[in-house]
Amino acid sequence: MSTLEQTTAVEIKETRISLSEAGKGESVFFLHGNPGSRKDFSVLLDSFAGDKYRFTLPDRPGHMSSEELINDTNDPWLDSELFAELIDSKCNGKTVLVGYSLGSFIACKIALRHPEKVRGIVMLAPFVMPQDLNEKPSSLPNMARGAIIGTVLGIVLPLLSQTKMQQHLERVFAPGTLDEDYLETWLPRFTRFETLMAMITDKNAMLQSIKEVHERLPEIKCPVHVLIGDGDKVCSPDQQVTLLSEKLPDVKISRLADAGHALNITHAGDCLKAIDDLFARL
Repeated sequence: MSTLEQTTAVEIKETRISLSEAGKGESVFFLHGNPGSRKDFSVLLDSFAGDKYRFTLPDRPGHMSSEELINDTNDPWLDSELFAELIDSKCNGKTVLVGYSLGSFIACKIALRHPEKVRGIVMLAPFVMPQDLNEKPSSLPNMARGAIIGTVLGIVLPLLSQTKMQQHLERVFAPGTLDEDYLETWLPRFTRFETLMAMITDKNAMLQSIKEVHERLPEIKCPVHVLIGDGDKVCSPDQQVTLLSEKLPDVKISRLADAGHALNITHAGDCLKAIDDLFARL
């Protein structure tokens, strides 16, 4: 842990959100991947300019140390409302968003709902379009609310997800190799029942809001810097770049020929430079 990093928690919408803060300069607010946690950005914390930036890094609802966001109305935009309140609480009401993977899609939702709170967006290995646009939301979160079915799923899903999650993590680190220490640390955490439900809930929210988000992307007028690896095995770089270059009016796209999906870990220096370049455009 960085000597500048402090971990705390706040309550937003009756939900306890755990977060880390570091630095004392311009506000930068991070949105991790799916699965993931604020630890997605630990390597960036090791070498960022703490006198230049203030990083705010929450665990998104349901992930790691943050509570599940109760969404009785099944509103796919509710997470963006929670983050808007968190930006008010921790970033003086306005910030630069850094979204990794699915966090990039959530950053777009925040910018569309609350443009006054977003100075700019950095997207790291963005996942803003699934490969299958006809994919339907999963019914598992609703099924898990039942006492009996929920108990059964709580036992079975973590067991069944082991192999699939390991394969996913191998794709995340391709074209490099998945470190055994990383696998031993994070596979048990990413296959907890609570984390699996948070992942499915987040993917459902994406699928439920994707048509509106894609149609409204041209409304995002703030500067956007996209950093993407040509060797990304989690999502198609060409597919993501085509959408973002066509839809976003003020976007800069940087492609790394030797990189995959885990840019935040394998190419931390390039990620920090992307943040610097975004601020240079403000």
